[in-house]
Amino acid sequence: MIYFSTGQAAKKLGLTVRTLRYYDQIGLLHPSKKSENGKRSYSETDLVTLEKITLLKNLAVPL
Repeated sequence: MIYFSTGQAAKKLGLTVRTLRYYDQIGLLHPSKKSENGKRSYSETDLVTLEKITLLKNLAVPL
């Protein structure tokens, strides 16, 4: 399985790293992997979920 760093995932989806951290903080989307030092890694499945979240957000659905 392929994993993306927070920066890579943010860039792929046109989001900010801060947004991804916020989604993790509020429990909207947790990364598939999180190392002991706090490094987040997102799977391809996570990216699909993020795309859905972005779509719903663009449709004015509250988080």
